[in-house]
Amino acid sequence: MGKNASGMYVIDEDYKIISYNLAAREIYPQLKRGEKCYHCLRNRETPCEICPVVNGIKGPKNYLEPGRNILRSVDAVEIPLESGGTGHALVFSDTKTNDEISSGMMENPLLMGIINVLGKNFINIYSVDRETHKVQVCRFQGQSGAYGEEGLRRDESYEKIMDIYIESSVAAEDRIRMHQMMDFEKICQRLTRIPQLMVHYRVRRSNGRIEYFYVKCARVGTAEDFQTVVFAFANEDMDVRYSEMEAILEPGGTASGRKLLIVVNDETDRKALTEHLEGSFEVITAMNEAEGMKRLSENYKTLSAILLDMSVPVCDEFQFLELIRDDVMLTSVPVIIITGSNRLEDEVRCLELGAVDFVRKPYNVRILKSKINNVIKLRESVMVLSALEYDDLTGLYIRQAFFHHAKTLMRFNTNQDFHVVVADIKNFKWINGTYGEKIGDQVLTYLGDTYRNQVRYGTVGRYGGDQFVAIIYGKKEIRRADMEKFIHRVESGAPIPNLVVNYGVYENVDKTLPFTLICDRAFLAMKSIRDDYEHQIAFYDDEMRQRHIRNGQMENAFVEAIRNEEFVVYLQPKYSVETEEIVGAEALVRWKRAEGTMVSPGEFIPLFEKDGLIVRLDEYVFRKVCSIQGERIRSGKKILPISVNLSRASIHYDNMICRYVKIVEENGIPFSSVPIELTETAALYNDRISKLIEKMVDAGFELHMDDFGSGYSSMTSLNQLPFDTLKLDKSLIDYIENFRGQQVIRHTISLAHSLGMKVLAEGVEKAKQVEILRSLSCDEIQGFYYARPLPWENFETKVIRAKEACKK
Repeated sequence: MGKNASGMYVIDEDYKIISYNLAAREIYPQLKRGEKCYHCLRNRETPCEICPVVNGIKGPKNYLEPGRNILRSVDAVEIPLESGGTGHALVFSDTKTNDEISSGMMENPLLMGIINVLGKNFINIYSVDRETHKVQVCRFQGQSGAYGEEGLRRDESYEKIMDIYIESSVAAEDRIRMHQMMDFEKICQRLTRIPQLMVHYRVRRSNGRIEYFYVKCARVGTAEDFQTVVFAFANEDMDVRYSEMEAILEPGGTASGRKLLIVVNDETDRKALTEHLEGSFEVITAMNEAEGMKRLSENYKTLSAILLDMSVPVCDEFQFLELIRDDVMLTSVPVIIITGSNRLEDEVRCLELGAVDFVRKPYNVRILKSKINNVIKLRESVMVLSALEYDDLTGLYIRQAFFHHAKTLMRFNTNQDFHVVVADIKNFKWINGTYGEKIGDQVLTYLGDTYRNQVRYGTVGRYGGDQFVAIIYGKKEIRRADMEKFIHRVESGAPIPNLVVNYGVYENVDKTLPFTLICDRAFLAMKSIRDDYEHQIAFYDDEMRQRHIRNGQMENAFVEAIRNEEFVVYLQPKYSVETEEIVGAEALVRWKRAEGTMVSPGEFIPLFEKDGLIVRLDEYVFRKVCSIQGERIRSGKKILPISVNLSRASIHYDNMICRYVKIVEENGIPFSSVPIELTETAALYNDRISKLIEKMVDAGFELHMDDFGSGYSSMTSLNQLPFDTLKLDKSLIDYIENFRGQQVIRHTISLAHSLGMKVLAEGVEKAKQVEILRSLSCDEIQGFYYARPLPWENFETKVIRAKEACKK
């Protein structure tokens, strides 16, 4: 057993404690006869992993006693029980303390450096050799659930230890993901691109309670030659600096080692504050807003709080707080305002801009320290900020971190020209679907590495999904020829053939703009060639800028244009092929500005479809048409159906059907007088569309399928959705004089008729087309051959004349 044996307890076959000696009772006061040992000692529902009885270990087994920093040795001896069964006597003795273990590591400066760098934030810290995968304990404080006892099996590999830990401690919901994320080879690959990464997961306790943990994985050495990987485990539900937080919570306690930034203009006040606080904190100072922003940008990762004196000259307009608020990485540092003002509006404004507390002059030092400590406690309950900066897959900055570093570059390199380049992988969903997500990830990783290596003066980020962004500075302009060479190099070395990436470039950016708008301009350039298969580079230029301004002006003018009824409804007549009588019309919208200029529908409709304003415009036109039909009915005129276009956005808009039904009923008109036209893409069949259209038909609306044949003809939609009329697109009619084109139209008309639908041909411009359509039994015609879109008054005149012509 060993001469230092000091404690012993006896268990039966069910692990229930039968007896124990006084030494065991002193060490483990929670021992209780009749209770299972593992429940008494560790509040577990299953036997401990280190138990020699469970593992059949012969000879003493060393383990670190949780929470006591004591290394103990335990052995188990099989003994007969008075009851007739067989039990075990577990005998344990102290070996050495955790401090003694650590002192034994003094000869290994690498491990001591790991402990010193990571500090007290983490419960357990281990290192793993990259070649052998062997595990070494750097620190073990023994908290169950944080990769504990298993890590002491130094003769076993990382893979086996990690598998045991995940299966025994990690919540079932997170196990598959945890196995994937903790794959050692994958971690090493990521660490060649980023210095560290974090994995968050949940641990389910024996009592069913869920706790949140994370493990930080970091390389020791450079990306090219590191041989050791450190794994540090922490409980997110506890304060990761628990021992130091205890000092904060005690009266008069301090947060030693925390760093404060003091931004105070008055030298006397600045020195006094520094003297009061530097015994409790590490203090750095700044005398004005510019210096304060520089200090903050340099130290934001390690700063615990900022003390800002509102008498700093440029802070009268709250500029310092505004600058912080606009940078997501800087907003993580809390700001305490020191003020001599009693103006309530000042306090409200500071709070709106993100300040967390106030200290009034003259201040009490003890109260000031208390407020600082309270703020720091909140600050340190947040996840370690550095872990949020990097994208796990590519190793590049995430979007918000990129914004921060890009703005910092611009702020402190005011004499440089800056260029922003964005990249978007074409058809990335297809790549994932065809090659699999693993290859898709390889493409993203390849591009991330390529862009990082290409940018020497600047920085690169992953904007999100399959998009990247880079900021480059220098006096050299970005030449199209150089970009094309670079693109060729990127595509020739890609993991898959025919990789296509589109690029948008915003040269010599306007530094006065918000950085998000700067990126928007680069993306605007890139989106201009999204459907262009001949070009992969687009530069944001003056023409694009003017178009962007024009679009902004149209968007800004929309509400007033609706209010002033600048949008005018034009009606294009529909003619019977057989009688050439007007049998209806389609409502089309035109925009006549207050000053008399006309805006082309091709200019404003795509814009409004993109930004969502089309929903309101659709309803505006529908109201106008219902009003026209109500007036025609009240004046005793024959009802001619006037169809109204409905965009895809409107179909999905909440309460659309109820709103349109109410408009019809308010005007006292039949639903058949205002058929609804849906484009093919808007009418693509799915359960949601089916239910919406069913409600429209039940309400009494007739449905027309618009633009049939323009690009995406869905037979499913024709089969499943109850359309009354099929409108052949002009792109089909243009080929009607061609034999093949005529056959397509012939069979389409035949199909529609067999399904009980009428057929209307759009875009008819020639007599020959009318003649062929008549021979193919088309029902109605709409196009310039008969009439262009007309204002309502002109349309009424056209109806009368067409009726008179038919009588003749």
